[in-house]
Amino acid sequence: MTYRFTAFLKDPDADRPDNPIHSTAGGQQHGFKSALVGGVHVFGWTTGAFLESLGDQWLESGWVEISFRRPVYDGDVMTVNLAGESFTVTNPAADVCLEGRAGLGSPPFQIEPIEFAAPEPQPADRPRLTLDSAPVGQTLRSMGVSWHSTDQEPFVEQWLEDANPRYHGTQPDCHPAWIARQPIDLLHHSFDYGPAIHTDSQIQYLAPARVGDEFVIAGRCADAFDKRGHHFIVNECALFGSDEQELVRLRHTAIFKLRTAA
Repeated sequence: MTYRFTAFLKDPDADRPDNPIHSTAGGQQHGFKSALVGGVHVFGWTTGAFLESLGDQWLESGWVEISFRRPVYDGDVMTVNLAGESFTVTNPAADVCLEGRAGLGSPPFQIEPIEFAAPEPQPADRPRLTLDSAPVGQTLRSMGVSWHSTDQEPFVEQWLEDANPRYHGTQPDCHPAWIARQPIDLLHHSFDYGPAIHTDSQIQYLAPARVGDEFVIAGRCADAFDKRGHHFIVNECALFGSDEQELVRLRHTAIFKLRTAA
């Protein structure tokens, strides 16, 4: 099947101190033609293809693994080509920007269970993330997350323009783009870093995550390494509901220091 969406970034010229790569000036500073559209947003739009192909149960008992290959820019009309479990997402020049697999049931990858841990406050002075300070093999500071309709509605309406009724109304599903960004927020909960680029995700949905619940995100640092001058970090996380039920399991890989950074 083929599925299309138009990627966009609201006010790309605005300063984005949390991640300058998503601003025009920041993107150009690091060798890109303009601001990069956030990976979790591009992933969020792509999931429309999975829901259309696999049905609503994908968000409750499905899985996905995705790799970002090329940047996506504001206004790019993207095409999702889905054949069985495999998919590619191409830009107007037919370049593959994302690729991966998605399905239902047991995933082809394994993320070891994450132990629930009570939330801890963010430290007043977060250390700068480096290859030396990355806590490889250690747990990360757990984080409490509130996500209510007053948070989701502007997120899906303004930042994603996603009209799928699953994400609106009474007790809607948490949008998969929001779920996918939780490892980013968890790492920021302990460390100062950026600009950063999302490169890979593996996500397993275990149970529905509903708007209005009080969540906890817990995880560990699985790896950190240098690859051609970029510094990468790999974190494995889980999203828990208020009853401590594990809802989603995630592995997130990102470049946390670009080789072109000053």
